[in-house]
Amino acid sequence: MILHRVGAQDILLDQKPDEGLKNQFGPNKAYFIQFTMGVGTLVGTGAPGLSYNDLRSNDLKIGVKFKRKISGLVSFLLEPEYHYAAYNINQGSPKITDTLFWASNAANHQKERFGTEGILLNGYFRFNFDPKRGNFMGYYLDLGAGANFVLDREYLAIDKEQNRSVLRSSFSNIPYMNTLSYDLTAKIGINWVAVVFSYRLTSLFKSEYHIAEPAAYTVGVEINPYSH
Repeated sequence: MILHRVGAQDILLDQKPDEGLKNQFGPNKAYFIQFTMGVGTLVGTGAPGLSYNDLRSNDLKIGVKFKRKISGLVSFLLEPEYHYAAYNINQGSPKITDTLFWASNAANHQKERFGTEGILLNGYFRFNFDPKRGNFMGYYLDLGAGANFVLDREYLAIDKEQNRSVLRSSFSNIPYMNTLSYDLTAKIGINWVAVVFSYRLTSLFKSEYHIAEPAAYTVGVEINPYSH
């Protein structure tokens, strides 16, 4: 009987090697890394002089989250992302882009937009509302700020010719946009999905060119898939 109990005990010990090392990494552990991606659109009215179509102005982010848990209620996250933003320009009335790029008093296009491509670095504090949530990311609020470093600035116009061909006119690395911008962000999340609200603190365009700013607010959805 004693031999049987000792043998059973040996098997249990063999099946549980170094469990403590695994407890430091996971959705609700001390450290966690996850892929993240989000899409959004502009919200609000920009300055007069150049009309932007908010719903057709896209915001795309793809990156990685690095989380450090401080307590059951609070964590800190660092989030480097690839960031692309497109600011779609409404057509109809004369626009400042007509003279910036076309030397004309009026030029309507099938599509016309400014675009930026760069690296966005965000830092957040996460506040969880259910500290006893177990192996589940739970309900949370992220509050943070970020800096966006623009690597490429683009102006794009698309026109349809009379022979039905499509003409794309693109100007890269245009001088009218600022290289660095800052924003404030809030996210309300349930497990792997979050609604994101962002406010741009700085101007998109350099002041000396007098180009009307698009809306400073962006709203979107973020997806944070993970596996246990």
